[in-house]
Order: sequence, then C-alpha cells, then structure tokens
Amino acid sequence: MAHAPGNYGPRRPAQRPERANSTANFPEFNQKIEQIQQSVSQVYSQIHKVKQAHEDTLNTTGDIKLHQSMAKRDDQITQTQNMIADIKSQMRELKALKDQHMASRSIAGSQKSLLQSRYLKAGKDVKDMMLKYSAVSKNYSSQYREKLKTQYRIANPDADEDEVDRAAYDDDGGQVFAMAVSSSKAKGATKVLNSVKQRHDDVKKIEKTIEELAAMMMELAELVDEQQ
Repeated sequence: MAHAPGNYGPRRPAQRPERANSTANFPEFNQKIEQIQQSVSQVYSQIHKVKQAHEDTLNTTGDIKLHQSMAKRDDQITQTQNMIADIKSQMRELKALKDQHMASRSIAGSQKSLLQSRYLKAGKDVKDMMLKYSAVSKNYSSQYREKLKTQYRIANPDADEDEVDRAAYDDDGGQVFAMAVSSSKAKGATKVLNSVKQRHDDVKKIEKTIEELAAMMMELAELVDEQQ
C-alpha cells in the first residue's frame, strides 16, 4: 500500500511563537523593575513617618523638646532623601539594561517597545512619588512660616502685616525679631524669641531639602524624558 509522500520520519515539535507582549526573556530587567517598585513603596511609607515628625515638631513647645523633635524629624528626612537617591541610582541601572536590549538586533521591535513602555512607567512612578514628597515638604514649610508669624505677633502685638511677613520670610528675620523683642513689653517675649530663632533656622533647613529634592527631580526627568 502506497503511502503519501512526506509522512515518514519523526514529526518536529511545533515552535512556540515569540511572546511579543512579554518581557519574560529579560529577567535582570524585570528584577530591577521590581526592586524599584519595592523601593518606591518603602518611600511612601517613609513619607508618612516624615509627616508625623513634622506634626510633632510643629506642636512641640519648650526649647529642649523642640530641639529633640527637630533632630528626630531631620533623621527621618535624611533617611527619605537617601532612599530617593538610591532609587535614582536604580533608575540609571535600569536605563543601562534597557539601552543594552534596545541595541540588540536579536530582540523584536515589539519587545523593545514593551521594554521602553515599562521603563517609562517606572520613571513616572518614581516622579509621582517625588512630587508627593515635595508637596508634603512644601506644605510643612508653609506651616512653619505661619507658626513664626504667630510667635512674632505674640512678641510684638503692634506689628503690621508687612513687618510680620518680613520676620517670617526674610533672611534677616531673626534680626527683625530681635529688634521687636528688645522694644516689646509683651510677657514672655524673650522666651518666644529663643523658640523663633530655632524655628527660623529650621525653615531654611527644610527649604534646602526641598531645593535638593527639586534638583534630583530634574535629574530624573532628564533621565526619563530623553527616552520619550
């Protein structure tokens, strides 16, 4: 009995189609993405701690307790800044991995598009987190300024709004305060001045961290936006 041609010999296993919608073939890239996601989640938790530390500092009275509260809050801020700096480094490592795959001729264009999409998504998640932290920092900086205004009015009840603003916002606000207290008859003015000196310098320190954060955000934006 004749057999139809082509039926002899072992059958070849069917080839699996390329997973164009997956990055499963890039484990190191995926691992770095997961690391960044975990780090971003940890920073969000840390931001909550920073907010609580700010609240404690705002509501603390007494020079010694205020100094201790500021120190604890500064420690939380430093931890947060360091965590964000680590994430920025992780994003640079992720970019290097992505660029390596994008330059490969053996990787399909559809997979390269997916790698690019996941990279940009990771960058957006990081920027959103940094914007959240920046908003928190700016909010409490504003609240510290309002606290300064309140204390200035206590030390100098006759001050007009322009003088109050200069005491709270000008770099020489401490000197404005000292002059007001020296001529003020308000009870406890000297004690208030000691507290305000601490808070005035403290606001400058908070605003410096905001400037540092803004610089890191610009670096990250350049790192991510140049890829779009």
